[in-house]
Amino acid sequence: MNTLILYDTLYGHNFELGNFIHQTLLPSAIFLSFKEALQIKLDSINLLILCPCTYGEGQLTAPEEKFYNYLCQFSPIRLTYYIAGVGDKNFGPTKFANAVNIFDHQLHQHSASPLASSLKIDYEDLPTAQQTVTDEITNFLRKGRDSNH
Repeated sequence: MNTLILYDTLYGHNFELGNFIHQTLLPSAIFLSFKEALQIKLDSINLLILCPCTYGEGQLTAPEEKFYNYLCQFSPIRLTYYIAGVGDKNFGPTKFANAVNIFDHQLHQHSASPLASSLKIDYEDLPTAQQTVTDEITNFLRKGRDSNH
């Protein structure tokens, strides 16, 4: 399975979560920042994991915006995806980790298949995020192995 893990970060939290996924769960995956993402041919990826950060008033960062526009070129997008974003709940419910919502909507509209419900978690609860992504990705991988036997 060709897996791509992308992250963007302002304070390091989404890098930390993406790196955790890479080191602990998917060490053979390609692990890049959104700034480096356009060098990858998306049609060669089976599993896309995004750890985006939200900027300002709930927007994507500039590198995430470029990747978002890159995604728009593909229809349908034939891959499985999972989005886990760490944010600050103090920004309120509409702005909190809104990059997760933006990417989830785009991938869903282009017929990509979610691995599980996307995760939005407060930066003060990173251990819960790590446990949740471990459970979701492990379940996905187990289902894939079970279906191959």
